[in-house]
Amino acid sequence: MRHFIFVAVSAMALCACETMPNAFAQSGTTGSTAATTANAAPAAFTPPPEQQLLELERQLSAAAQDAGLGGALASVIHPEGVVIRPGVTLSGPDEIARGLAPPAGAGPIYWQPDRVEVSSSGDMGMTSGRYVQVVTGAEAQQGRYVVVWRRDGAGDWKILTETRIPDPARAVARRR
Repeated sequence: MRHFIFVAVSAMALCACETMPNAFAQSGTTGSTAATTANAAPAAFTPPPEQQLLELERQLSAAAQDAGLGGALASVIHPEGVVIRPGVTLSGPDEIARGLAPPAGAGPIYWQPDRVEVSSSGDMGMTSGRYVQVVTGAEAQQGRYVVVWRRDGAGDWKILTETRIPDPARAVARRR
C-alpha cells in the first residue's frame, strides 16, 4: 500500500511540472511537441536589473583602467547623457572623453557601488558609492559618485547622468 501511495504522489508531482506532459507526449508525427521541445534551446538566464547594473559598474571600472574614466564613460553614455563635475557639465561621448582625460600623474581610479536602486518598471536605475583616484606624488583624491542609468530602445543600460563629488579637503594638523 505504501508503495502505491508513493507512486501516486510521485506521478502527481511529475504531472504538476510544466515540462512533464511534453516528455510523455505521443510522437505520432515528426513535428511532435516532444521532438520540438527536445531540440529547443533552453531559455537564457537574465539576471535581475540590480545585478545587471552591478555587473556594468564592474565592467566600467575595468574599462577605466585601460581607457581612462572619460573613455570608459564615453563608451556607455546615453545620447542625451551628461557628466557633471563641480563647475563643469560635459555632454556627448567626444566631449566626455576629452573633458575627463586623466590629470597629470594620475594613476588608476577605483570605485565600488554601495547602493543600487531600480525603478519598478525596470527601465531606470541608480548606482552610487565611493571612488578613489590615485595620483602619483600626491594624496589620492576620494569622494562619492552617483550614476543614473536608463535602458535604451534595444534594452541596453546606458548612463544618463554621472556625477563625482570629491570629499572636502582635510584640515592640516597643527604642530605644537
